[in-house]
Amino acid sequence: MKKTGFIAGAIFLGTLAFVAFTFAVMLLWNWLMPLIFNLGELTFWQAAGILVLSKILFSGFGREHCWHSSNRKKYWHSRFEEKWRRIPEEKKAHFAEKMKERGYVPSTETDEKE
Repeated sequence: MKKTGFIAGAIFLGTLAFVAFTFAVMLLWNWLMPLIFNLGELTFWQAAGILVLSKILFSGFGREHCWHSSNRKKYWHSRFEEKWRRIPEEKKAHFAEKMKERGYVPSTETDEKE
């Protein structure tokens, strides 16, 4: 029961947000564009079309097209791990010793992975 209420609420709020953004685009367009560029006024559905078109052009269709912070973190973490694996053990030990001299205490998380 809670799940269907949540889904219904999400659909309602999503629709409400879409209508509000569409009206905002329509009002801003009709206020600015005819005066500045001598363009015609938009209807609600034309403004909705512009919103959908801008979504497609500027952000793509799915998550794979987005560059979220979690994707960046995974990308850089995997690059670091790849480079760390290629370093010889002697250099890793030397690096660890230098870090200890500077006051860095290694976490037990990295020890558990290896």
